Amino acid sequence: MRLRTGSTVSKTRIAIAGAGLSGLTLAHYLHRHGHTVSVYERDTGLSAREAGYRVHINSTGTSALHAALEPRLWELFLATCGMPDEDMLLFDEHLTPRPARDKAAMTGIGVPTEIPEHLAVCRSTLRRILYLGLQDLVHFGAQVTGYRTNPDSTITVLLADGSTTDADVLIAADGINSAVRAQRLPQVRVADLGARSIAAKIPLTPQNKAKLPAQLFNAFSMAYDSDYTGLTLAPLERTDPRSALVLEQDAEFQLEAQENYALSIFNSTADRMIPDDELFSAGPGELKDYALHRLAGWHPDLLEIVRLWDTATVQALAIRSCIPVPAWEPSTVTVMGDAVHAMSPALGIGANTALRDAHVLGDQLLAAARGEKTLISGIGTYEETMRDYAYEAIHKSGFVGQKVIGHRTV
Repeated sequence: MRLRTGSTVSKTRIAIAGAGLSGLTLAHYLHRHGHTVSVYERDTGLSAREAGYRVHINSTGTSALHAALEPRLWELFLATCGMPDEDMLLFDEHLTPRPARDKAAMTGIGVPTEIPEHLAVCRSTLRRILYLGLQDLVHFGAQVTGYRTNPDSTITVLLADGSTTDADVLIAADGINSAVRAQRLPQVRVADLGARSIAAKIPLTPQNKAKLPAQLFNAFSMAYDSDYTGLTLAPLERTDPRSALVLEQDAEFQLEAQENYALSIFNSTADRMIPDDELFSAGPGELKDYALHRLAGWHPDLLEIVRLWDTATVQALAIRSCIPVPAWEPSTVTVMGDAVHAMSPALGIGANTALRDAHVLGDQLLAAARGEKTLISGIGTYEETMRDYAYEAIHKSGFVGQKVIGHRTV
Protein backbone atom coordinates (compact mmCIF):
# COMPACT_ATOMS: atom_id res chain seq x y z
CA MET A 1 0.00 0.00 0.00
CA ARG A 2 1.09 3.65 -0.47
CA LEU A 3 2.12 5.24 2.80
CA ARG A 4 0.39 8.37 4.08
CA THR A 5 1.83 10.53 6.82
CA GLY A 6 0.51 9.47 10.23
CA SER A 7 -1.06 6.29 8.87
CA THR A 8 -0.37 2.77 10.01
CA VAL A 9 1.23 0.41 7.49
CA SER A 10 1.16 -3.27 6.78
CA LYS A 11 3.73 -3.23 3.97
CA THR A 12 6.37 -0.56 3.69
CA ARG A 13 9.12 -0.09 1.11
CA ILE A 14 12.26 0.49 3.14
CA ALA A 15 15.49 1.77 1.60
CA ILE A 16 18.72 1.56 3.58
CA ALA A 17 21.74 3.62 2.55
CA GLY A 18 24.84 1.64 3.43
CA ALA A 19 25.63 -2.09 3.68
CA GLY A 20 27.68 -1.91 6.86
CA LEU A 21 27.00 -3.91 10.01
CA SER A 22 24.00 -1.91 11.24
CA GLY A 23 22.36 -1.51 7.84
CA LEU A 24 22.62 -5.21 7.00
CA THR A 25 21.47 -6.26 10.49
CA LEU A 26 18.36 -4.09 10.14
CA ALA A 27 17.77 -5.45 6.64
CA HIS A 28 17.90 -9.01 7.99
CA TYR A 29 15.56 -8.21 10.86
CA LEU A 30 12.96 -6.63 8.59
CA HIS A 31 13.32 -9.13 5.74
CA ARG A 32 12.93 -12.00 8.21
CA HIS A 33 9.54 -10.53 9.11
CA GLY A 34 8.37 -10.10 5.52
CA HIS A 35 9.21 -6.47 4.83
CA THR A 36 10.29 -5.12 1.47
CA VAL A 37 13.87 -3.91 1.97
CA SER A 38 16.49 -2.60 -0.44
CA VAL A 39 20.07 -1.77 0.56
CA TYR A 40 22.18 0.63 -1.50
CA GLU A 41 25.96 0.41 -1.06
CA ARG A 42 28.64 2.54 -2.69
CA ASP A 43 31.23 -0.29 -2.76
CA THR A 44 31.24 -2.45 -5.87
CA GLY A 45 31.24 -5.64 -3.81
CA LEU A 46 31.98 -7.17 -0.43
CA SER A 47 35.70 -7.36 -1.19
CA ALA A 48 36.03 -3.99 -2.91
CA ARG A 49 38.07 -2.55 -0.03
CA GLU A 50 39.37 -3.38 3.42
CA ALA A 51 36.15 -3.74 5.41
CA GLY A 52 37.81 -3.04 8.73
CA TYR A 53 39.49 -5.00 11.43
CA ARG A 54 38.48 -6.79 14.60
CA VAL A 55 35.58 -5.33 16.58
CA HIS A 56 34.41 -5.88 20.14
CA ILE A 57 30.84 -7.20 20.38
CA ASN A 58 29.13 -7.34 23.77
CA SER A 59 25.67 -8.61 24.75
CA THR A 60 24.03 -5.49 23.30
CA GLY A 61 25.39 -6.43 19.89
CA THR A 62 24.76 -10.15 20.21
CA SER A 63 21.15 -9.52 21.22
CA ALA A 64 20.61 -7.50 18.04
CA LEU A 65 22.27 -10.15 15.89
CA HIS A 66 20.37 -12.97 17.58
CA ALA A 67 17.07 -11.23 16.86
CA ALA A 68 17.97 -10.54 13.24
CA LEU A 69 19.67 -13.72 12.05
CA GLU A 70 18.17 -17.03 11.08
CA PRO A 71 19.40 -19.84 13.39
CA ARG A 72 21.98 -21.19 10.92
CA LEU A 73 23.47 -17.74 10.35
CA TRP A 74 23.58 -17.19 14.11
CA GLU A 75 25.52 -20.43 14.52
CA LEU A 76 27.84 -19.37 11.69
CA PHE A 77 28.47 -16.13 13.55
CA LEU A 78 29.38 -18.01 16.73
CA ALA A 79 31.70 -20.34 14.81
CA THR A 80 33.65 -17.49 13.21
CA CYS A 81 33.96 -15.11 16.17
CA GLY A 82 36.49 -15.38 18.97
CA MET A 83 35.77 -15.91 22.65
CA PRO A 84 38.93 -14.65 24.34
CA ASP A 85 39.98 -14.36 27.96
CA GLU A 86 37.86 -11.40 29.01
CA ASP A 87 40.66 -9.50 30.74
CA MET A 88 41.35 -6.02 29.34
CA LEU A 89 44.75 -5.09 30.66
CA LEU A 90 46.69 -1.84 30.74
CA PHE A 91 50.48 -1.41 30.85
CA ASP A 92 53.08 1.32 30.65
CA GLU A 93 55.76 1.52 27.97
CA HIS A 94 57.99 -0.84 29.97
CA LEU A 95 55.25 -3.47 30.07
CA THR A 96 54.65 -2.83 33.76
CA PRO A 97 50.99 -3.42 34.65
CA ARG A 98 48.82 -0.38 35.32
CA PRO A 99 45.72 -0.47 37.53
CA ALA A 100 43.02 -2.80 36.24
CA ARG A 101 40.58 -1.39 33.75
CA ASP A 102 36.96 -0.94 34.79
CA LYS A 103 34.93 -2.93 32.26
CA ALA A 104 31.51 -1.76 33.46
CA ALA A 105 31.05 0.78 30.66
CA MET A 106 31.93 -1.87 28.06
CA THR A 107 29.32 -4.33 29.29
CA GLY A 108 26.16 -4.70 27.25
CA ILE A 109 22.53 -4.77 28.24
CA GLY A 110 21.28 -7.80 26.39
CA VAL A 111 20.91 -11.52 26.01
CA PRO A 112 21.56 -14.35 25.18
CA THR A 113 23.56 -15.20 28.27
CA GLU A 114 24.89 -18.60 27.23
CA ILE A 115 27.81 -17.00 25.38
CA PRO A 116 30.55 -14.74 26.79
CA GLU A 117 29.80 -11.07 27.34
CA HIS A 118 32.79 -9.91 25.30
CA LEU A 119 33.41 -11.42 21.85
CA ALA A 120 36.13 -10.68 19.30
CA VAL A 121 34.61 -10.41 15.84
CA CYS A 122 36.08 -9.86 12.40
CA ARG A 123 34.13 -7.00 10.85
CA SER A 124 34.64 -8.36 7.33
CA THR A 125 33.48 -11.88 8.23
CA LEU A 126 30.41 -10.58 10.04
CA ARG A 127 29.57 -8.46 7.01
CA ARG A 128 29.82 -11.56 4.81
CA ILE A 129 27.47 -13.44 7.15
CA LEU A 130 25.00 -10.57 7.13
CA TYR A 131 25.04 -10.56 3.33
CA LEU A 132 23.97 -14.21 3.14
CA GLY A 133 20.27 -14.38 2.35
CA LEU A 134 20.18 -10.75 1.23
CA GLN A 135 21.97 -11.16 -2.09
CA ASP A 136 18.92 -10.05 -4.06
CA LEU A 137 18.31 -7.05 -1.81
CA VAL A 138 21.76 -5.44 -1.71
CA HIS A 139 22.68 -3.19 -4.63
CA PHE A 140 26.44 -2.63 -4.91
CA GLY A 141 27.93 0.31 -6.74
CA ALA A 142 24.88 2.35 -5.76
CA GLN A 143 25.89 5.33 -3.62
CA VAL A 144 23.03 7.31 -2.10
CA THR A 145 23.73 11.02 -2.54
CA GLY A 146 20.47 12.48 -1.21
CA TYR A 147 16.71 12.30 -1.46
CA ARG A 148 13.49 14.17 -2.27
CA THR A 149 10.35 14.08 -0.17
CA ASN A 150 7.26 13.81 -2.36
CA PRO A 151 3.76 15.31 -1.82
CA ASP A 152 2.35 11.84 -1.04
CA SER A 153 5.01 11.44 1.71
CA THR A 154 7.04 8.92 -0.26
CA ILE A 155 10.79 9.36 -0.69
CA THR A 156 12.72 9.49 -3.94
CA VAL A 157 16.24 8.22 -3.23
CA LEU A 158 18.95 9.82 -5.37
CA LEU A 159 21.91 7.71 -6.51
CA ALA A 160 25.34 8.82 -7.70
CA ASP A 161 24.85 7.49 -11.22
CA GLY A 162 21.83 9.74 -11.73
CA SER A 163 19.22 7.05 -11.22
CA THR A 164 16.52 7.13 -8.55
CA THR A 165 14.37 4.72 -6.59
CA ASP A 166 11.22 5.25 -4.55
CA ALA A 167 10.66 4.23 -0.95
CA ASP A 168 8.34 4.87 1.96
CA VAL A 169 11.19 5.08 4.48
CA LEU A 170 14.85 5.98 3.95
CA ILE A 171 17.37 4.99 6.62
CA ALA A 172 20.86 6.46 6.62
CA ALA A 173 23.35 3.79 7.66
CA ASP A 174 26.08 5.17 5.42
CA GLY A 175 28.70 6.07 7.99
CA ILE A 176 30.35 9.14 9.42
CA ASN A 177 30.38 10.97 6.06
CA SER A 178 26.69 10.24 5.42
CA ALA A 179 25.20 12.28 2.59
CA VAL A 180 21.69 11.51 3.84
CA ARG A 181 22.51 12.77 7.33
CA ALA A 182 24.04 15.93 5.88
CA GLN A 183 20.70 16.69 4.18
CA ARG A 184 18.33 15.42 6.89
CA LEU A 185 20.24 16.76 9.92
CA PRO A 186 22.69 19.43 8.76
CA GLN A 187 23.05 20.56 12.37
CA VAL A 188 24.98 17.37 13.25
CA ARG A 189 28.69 18.15 13.14
CA VAL A 190 31.63 15.78 13.17
CA ALA A 191 34.52 16.79 15.44
CA ASP A 192 38.17 15.92 15.03
CA LEU A 193 39.19 14.73 18.49
CA GLY A 194 42.85 15.53 17.95
CA ALA A 195 44.22 11.98 17.91
CA ARG A 196 45.58 9.78 15.15
CA SER A 197 46.05 6.03 14.82
CA ILE A 198 48.02 3.65 12.64
CA ALA A 199 46.30 0.25 12.55
CA ALA A 200 47.41 -3.13 11.24
CA LYS A 201 46.79 -6.85 11.46
CA ILE A 202 49.24 -9.44 12.75
CA PRO A 203 48.67 -12.95 11.34
CA LEU A 204 48.49 -15.28 14.34
CA THR A 205 50.64 -18.05 12.94
CA PRO A 206 52.25 -20.31 15.57
CA GLN A 207 55.57 -18.57 14.89
CA ASN A 208 54.14 -15.07 15.35
CA LYS A 209 52.13 -16.02 18.41
CA ALA A 210 55.28 -17.37 20.09
CA LYS A 211 56.93 -13.95 19.63
CA LEU A 212 54.09 -11.96 21.20
CA PRO A 213 53.89 -11.25 24.96
CA ALA A 214 51.73 -13.95 26.53
CA GLN A 215 50.19 -11.51 29.02
CA LEU A 216 48.65 -9.54 26.15
CA PHE A 217 46.56 -12.48 24.94
CA ASN A 218 43.20 -11.45 26.31
CA ALA A 219 40.22 -9.49 25.00
CA PHE A 220 42.19 -6.26 24.64
CA SER A 221 45.49 -4.90 25.98
CA MET A 222 47.01 -1.45 25.74
CA ALA A 223 50.38 0.03 26.70
CA TYR A 224 50.74 3.79 26.86
CA ASP A 225 53.17 6.37 28.21
CA SER A 226 52.76 9.73 29.92
CA ASP A 227 52.42 11.52 26.56
CA TYR A 228 49.46 9.34 25.49
CA THR A 229 51.49 7.46 22.93
CA GLY A 230 49.94 4.00 22.91
CA LEU A 231 50.05 0.54 21.41
CA THR A 232 47.26 -2.03 21.53
CA LEU A 233 46.94 -5.74 20.87
CA ALA A 234 43.56 -7.40 20.37
CA PRO A 235 43.70 -11.05 19.28
CA LEU A 236 41.02 -12.85 17.27
CA GLU A 237 41.20 -16.62 17.38
CA ARG A 238 38.17 -18.20 15.72
CA THR A 239 35.97 -20.48 17.79
CA ASP A 240 35.27 -23.18 15.20
CA PRO A 241 36.71 -22.24 11.79
CA ARG A 242 36.32 -25.78 10.41
CA SER A 243 32.65 -26.10 11.31
CA ALA A 244 30.31 -27.63 8.75
CA LEU A 245 28.57 -24.27 8.39
CA VAL A 246 31.84 -22.57 7.44
CA LEU A 247 32.71 -25.32 4.97
CA GLU A 248 29.37 -24.78 3.20
CA GLN A 249 30.42 -21.26 2.20
CA ASP A 250 32.42 -20.18 -0.85
CA ALA A 251 36.20 -20.44 -0.94
CA GLU A 252 36.77 -16.76 -0.17
CA PHE A 253 34.58 -16.96 2.92
CA GLN A 254 36.29 -20.14 4.12
CA LEU A 255 39.76 -18.68 3.65
CA GLU A 256 38.91 -15.57 5.66
CA ALA A 257 37.01 -17.46 8.37
CA GLN A 258 40.04 -19.67 9.02
CA GLU A 259 42.38 -16.70 9.46
CA ASN A 260 43.37 -15.86 13.01
CA TYR A 261 44.91 -12.46 13.54
CA ALA A 262 45.44 -9.70 16.07
CA LEU A 263 44.49 -6.08 15.61
CA SER A 264 47.27 -3.74 16.69
CA ILE A 265 46.98 0.05 16.83
CA PHE A 266 49.63 2.69 17.42
CA ASN A 267 48.04 5.92 18.61
CA SER A 268 49.23 9.41 19.41
CA THR A 269 47.82 12.87 19.86
CA ALA A 270 47.73 14.75 16.57
CA ASP A 271 50.20 17.38 17.74
CA ARG A 272 52.82 14.68 18.30
CA MET A 273 52.14 12.87 15.03
CA ILE A 274 53.57 13.87 11.68
CA PRO A 275 51.35 16.39 9.83
CA ASP A 276 48.16 14.97 8.35
CA ASP A 277 49.22 15.57 4.75
CA GLU A 278 52.26 13.35 5.36
CA LEU A 279 50.44 10.82 7.56
CA PHE A 280 47.62 10.11 5.13
CA SER A 281 49.82 10.07 2.03
CA ALA A 282 52.50 7.78 3.49
CA GLY A 283 52.71 4.21 2.27
CA PRO A 284 52.08 1.23 4.60
CA GLY A 285 55.79 0.51 4.98
CA GLU A 286 56.53 4.11 5.85
CA LEU A 287 53.78 4.12 8.48
CA LYS A 288 55.16 0.94 10.04
CA ASP A 289 58.68 2.39 10.15
CA TYR A 290 57.33 5.57 11.70
CA ALA A 291 55.59 3.64 14.48
CA LEU A 292 58.79 1.72 15.22
CA HIS A 293 60.70 5.00 15.36
CA ARG A 294 58.19 6.54 17.75
CA LEU A 295 58.34 3.51 20.05
CA ALA A 296 62.12 3.29 20.21
CA GLY A 297 63.05 2.83 23.85
CA TRP A 298 59.89 0.91 24.73
CA HIS A 299 60.02 -2.67 26.02
CA PRO A 300 61.43 -4.98 23.30
CA ASP A 301 58.33 -7.19 23.42
CA LEU A 302 56.16 -4.19 22.54
CA LEU A 303 58.42 -3.29 19.64
CA GLU A 304 58.10 -6.86 18.41
CA ILE A 305 54.35 -6.34 18.07
CA VAL A 306 54.92 -3.62 15.46
CA ARG A 307 57.63 -5.63 13.69
CA LEU A 308 55.04 -8.38 13.19
CA TRP A 309 52.50 -6.06 11.54
CA ASP A 310 51.39 -7.30 8.13
CA THR A 311 52.54 -4.33 6.09
CA ALA A 312 49.78 -4.77 3.51
CA THR A 313 47.15 -4.08 6.20
CA VAL A 314 48.67 -0.89 7.67
CA GLN A 315 46.65 2.32 7.41
CA ALA A 316 46.37 5.68 9.16
CA LEU A 317 43.12 6.82 10.77
CA ALA A 318 41.79 10.00 12.35
CA ILE A 319 39.70 9.74 15.52
CA ARG A 320 36.46 11.65 15.10
CA SER A 321 33.11 11.90 16.84
CA CYS A 322 29.65 13.24 16.11
CA ILE A 323 28.53 16.04 18.43
CA PRO A 324 25.17 15.42 20.14
CA VAL A 325 22.41 17.82 19.11
CA PRO A 326 18.95 18.60 20.53
CA ALA A 327 15.96 16.53 19.52
CA TRP A 328 14.49 16.95 16.05
CA GLU A 329 11.04 16.26 14.63
CA PRO A 330 10.78 12.71 13.22
CA SER A 331 10.07 12.05 9.57
CA THR A 332 10.24 9.10 7.20
CA VAL A 333 13.98 9.74 6.77
CA THR A 334 15.98 8.59 9.78
CA VAL A 335 19.58 7.86 10.74
CA MET A 336 21.54 5.16 12.54
CA GLY A 337 25.06 4.07 13.42
CA ASP A 338 28.07 6.22 12.64
CA ALA A 339 25.90 8.43 10.47
CA VAL A 340 24.55 10.02 13.66
CA HIS A 341 26.67 8.87 16.61
CA ALA A 342 30.21 8.07 15.50
CA MET A 343 32.33 8.06 18.64
CA SER A 344 35.81 7.56 20.03
CA PRO A 345 36.91 3.90 19.82
CA ALA A 346 38.29 4.06 23.38
CA LEU A 347 35.50 1.91 24.89
CA GLY A 348 34.94 -0.38 21.93
CA ILE A 349 31.16 0.14 22.01
CA GLY A 350 30.56 1.96 18.72
CA ALA A 351 29.60 -1.16 16.76
CA ASN A 352 27.37 -2.36 19.59
CA THR A 353 25.57 0.96 19.69
CA ALA A 354 24.96 0.76 15.94
CA LEU A 355 23.65 -2.80 16.24
CA ARG A 356 21.36 -1.63 19.03
CA ASP A 357 19.98 0.94 16.58
CA ALA A 358 19.08 -1.88 14.19
CA HIS A 359 17.31 -3.76 16.96
CA VAL A 360 15.37 -0.76 18.34
CA LEU A 361 14.45 0.70 14.95
CA GLY A 362 13.50 -2.73 13.65
CA ASP A 363 11.15 -3.27 16.58
CA GLN A 364 9.49 0.09 15.98
CA LEU A 365 9.03 -0.50 12.27
CA LEU A 366 7.55 -3.93 12.96
CA ALA A 367 5.16 -2.41 15.52
CA ALA A 368 4.03 0.10 12.90
CA ALA A 369 3.53 -2.71 10.38
CA ARG A 370 1.26 -4.49 12.87
CA GLY A 371 -0.83 -1.35 13.17
CA GLU A 372 0.14 -0.73 16.80
CA LYS A 373 1.34 2.80 16.04
CA THR A 374 1.88 5.13 13.14
CA LEU A 375 5.11 4.95 11.22
CA ILE A 376 6.11 8.47 12.26
CA SER A 377 5.39 7.62 15.89
CA GLY A 378 7.55 4.52 15.67
CA ILE A 379 10.44 6.37 14.08
CA GLY A 380 10.08 9.12 16.68
CA THR A 381 10.24 6.58 19.51
CA TYR A 382 13.36 5.04 17.98
CA GLU A 383 15.06 8.43 17.60
CA GLU A 384 14.23 9.50 21.15
CA THR A 385 15.51 6.20 22.56
CA MET A 386 18.58 6.24 20.35
CA ARG A 387 19.56 9.76 21.39
CA ASP A 388 19.51 8.71 25.04
CA TYR A 389 21.77 5.66 24.79
CA ALA A 390 23.93 6.83 21.88
CA TYR A 391 24.74 10.24 23.34
CA GLU A 392 25.62 8.57 26.64
CA ALA A 393 27.95 6.24 24.70
CA ILE A 394 29.57 9.21 22.95
CA HIS A 395 30.26 10.92 26.27
CA LYS A 396 31.54 7.79 28.03
CA SER A 397 33.79 6.89 25.10
CA GLY A 398 35.12 10.43 24.94
CA PHE A 399 35.85 10.49 28.67
CA VAL A 400 37.85 7.25 28.53
CA GLY A 401 39.64 8.37 25.38
CA GLN A 402 40.66 11.59 27.08
CA LYS A 403 42.14 9.64 30.00
CA VAL A 404 43.93 6.94 28.00
CA ILE A 405 44.41 8.23 24.43
CA GLY A 406 44.67 11.91 25.29
CA HIS A 407 42.14 13.14 22.76
CA ARG A 408 39.58 15.88 23.23
CA THR A 409 35.98 15.28 24.27
CA VAL A 410 32.82 16.66 22.65
